[in-house]
Amino acid sequence: MFKSLLEALPLPIFVVNRELVIQYINPPARQLCQQEIAVRKTRLDQVIEVPAVIQLAQRCIHTNSRQQGQYEKNNVDIAWKVTAAPLLHQAPAKEGPHGIDRQTDGCSEYFTISIENLSETRVLERVQRDFLANISHELRTPLTSVLLMAETLEDVVETDTEKAQEFIEKIETEVQYLSGLVAELLELSRLESGEMPMTIEPVEAQQLVREVMARMLPLAQRHRVRMFTEIERGETLVAADSRLITRVLFNLVHNAIKFTPTDGKIVIGTAPQLDQHIQRFFVRDTGVGIREEDLPRVFERFFKTDRARSKANFIGPGGGGTGLGLAIARQVVEAHGGHIQAESAIEKGSTFSFTLPVAVRVER
Repeated sequence: MFKSLLEALPLPIFVVNRELVIQYINPPARQLCQQEIAVRKTRLDQVIEVPAVIQLAQRCIHTNSRQQGQYEKNNVDIAWKVTAAPLLHQAPAKEGPHGIDRQTDGCSEYFTISIENLSETRVLERVQRDFLANISHELRTPLTSVLLMAETLEDVVETDTEKAQEFIEKIETEVQYLSGLVAELLELSRLESGEMPMTIEPVEAQQLVREVMARMLPLAQRHRVRMFTEIERGETLVAADSRLITRVLFNLVHNAIKFTPTDGKIVIGTAPQLDQHIQRFFVRDTGVGIREEDLPRVFERFFKTDRARSKANFIGPGGGGTGLGLAIARQVVEAHGGHIQAESAIEKGSTFSFTLPVAVRVER
């Protein structure tokens, strides 16, 4: 029964003797070790190469008392809470010439070593801290601008109507930015919590591409960027919430226009992934590109590439966005069972692509 209890526990559990030879190991512990363990032959220090953990186990054996400690390795995001405790089994006391032999009374022969992985908790704590820091920064900057412009407006509203109108327009721009930021935060929160309602229906791949092309072409022309479509087997039906996926494509095209110089080229398209029952959508540009070290982070919340590389006359404060668009795009695509990725090279352009499952036709 005790063995069944240990096997049911989600934590890695080792049972060792006084020489640290493993007497029992549960499935999570085997998974942690990632190697074959020969019970009653392998020592704990052969599979857990962490001196702090071994020292804690030896201290437990020496004192015959429960010991607890934490081991952290920040550069690889490892955080363990380790507990070593004697099993509640006492060796029988022996009667000697001077009474009971106290050296054996109450000494355990076996000890449990349990490891609680705190890594995920630490990562979540760091993400939360980063989020609060980022959102504070994102709100502080436009709010400070609004406050300063409002104070200046009070001074010029009666003496310089043109200047007053200019400040009013700037305030409206900042307020729109703030409204958009709050709306995107709420949307991202609903997506991450699974509370965003989605209506998944069969929709033609080319319909999604052509709709985005028609609606984004005027913006591309305004910024003197050429746009084209590249559609292969566009009649393929994909399982999608067309409203949400269209917004993902809007965001990708919007970013492409922002970072593509005058007379540059943007291609929005779709093609099947053969033998995989998925359809690929992509937005390819000839823009400034993304640095290799930034690529793994482009889908993080609030992460922004160098704003100086975007067009100075583009929409939004400083030509930048909220840093949430790609994070939302990833959540939407993954909620559909797809995958999104980015490829890029400096001064050669970028390609953002994602996949959607092909819709299964229901015969009637």
